[in-house]
Amino acid sequence: MHGIVPKTLEEYVVEHTDETAWDAVLERAAVETTLYLPVSRYDDRELEALLTALSNSAAQSREGIERDFGRRLAPALLATFDAHVADDRELHTVLLELEAIAADIESGIDGVSLPEVSGRVADEGNTVVVTYRSQREYCSLAHGVLEGFVSEFDAGAVVEKIDCVHEDADACRFRVALE
Repeated sequence: MHGIVPKTLEEYVVEHTDETAWDAVLERAAVETTLYLPVSRYDDRELEALLTALSNSAAQSREGIERDFGRRLAPALLATFDAHVADDRELHTVLLELEAIAADIESGIDGVSLPEVSGRVADEGNTVVVTYRSQREYCSLAHGVLEGFVSEFDAGAVVEKIDCVHEDADACRFRVALE
């Protein structure tokens, strides 16, 4: 996994609690204390252990934590990969170009494995259906990232999950209804 993910998770936890809580999450996850660098790569199992430890100690559900974290992660993703998203693009265009953007990012970073994402127009153009497919199955995280994109692009839109691999679908799909 790209380093921006655990780095932002640490920021998210500290922002909502404090450094001591983050240290406790690391300990419960049996993850060695480290300085997460956005330009480094980390084992996927580490993020899974961190999210599990966090959700086991929080009042919020795992899905709620992932979704909330996804909203926080979206601006970090856009800032980290800003060279792949033109400044003048609107949310609608970015969603339709997700597959090409992800492929461009993957081709430029050795060893990175991004989820399969794509967007297609639905409902006469004012809705985009985004498909997310990954062995990681972080569907709620993807939902939150899409909501974070809506916020970052200052777009009037509603994100709704319409299919999920956790409910036996072949992929997660989200309807992004632009106003």
